[in-house]
Amino acid sequence: MQIKNKIQQLEWHSVRRWSTRELSNIRKIIFHQELGNSTIEQVNSYHIKPNHISANACPHFAYHYGIRKNGEVIQANELSSITWHCKGQNSSSIGIMLVGNFRGNGNEDSNDDPSAEQIKSAEELSNYLIDVFKLSKQDVFGHYQFGKPYCPGYKMQEWIEKFRNDITLIDNVSSIEKSVKEIQKRLISLGYAAGPVDGMMGVKTRFAIRRFQTDNLLEVDGIVGPQTWKTLLLLTKKS
Repeated sequence: MQIKNKIQQLEWHSVRRWSTRELSNIRKIIFHQELGNSTIEQVNSYHIKPNHISANACPHFAYHYGIRKNGEVIQANELSSITWHCKGQNSSSIGIMLVGNFRGNGNEDSNDDPSAEQIKSAEELSNYLIDVFKLSKQDVFGHYQFGKPYCPGYKMQEWIEKFRNDITLIDNVSSIEKSVKEIQKRLISLGYAAGPVDGMMGVKTRFAIRRFQTDNLLEVDGIVGPQTWKTLLLLTKKS
């Protein structure tokens, strides 16, 4: 994977600049979608003017990386920069935006999905950053896990959940969507409000997992790892 550095080539705001951090503060990677059909350069132009993120404009492209439809990876900011891509998470995360307007929760009218090249680059970039910053696959997130259910869309959400390895596939369940549905069904059968049985690991499902983990003295991380799954199976075992 090649990363094209365009930190200085992309236009900056005339006076505004990002705050900075120690690289040791980086603890997570968060994926986003553009939710439009612009280029990275056009998104950058939008960000350095008054916009939905800041009425006073952003200093620069609001993510650290952008991934074009052809899979090309662009670095737009230094990793020491605290960009404004995910409220409450900016000081500890790396933001990655995929160009496109992808189908997602609340954006079902779109017929767009990330390209195979984008997903390949997302995986390669994730593995590279995990290695550099000594993270784990469980440190890779989607914006939907922080309150934006449509971001970065169904297909990327499916990839993220699979990449994070937070689902243990069971019996004849062969897809991530089916396995999440199985978890939702079992949580609901125990009285936890996991949301609709839709195969999407959204905010309600995450909250239900955390409640289940708290009630059963498990590590409260919102991830259905081996111990959480074992306990869930035990408590929902059919007689």
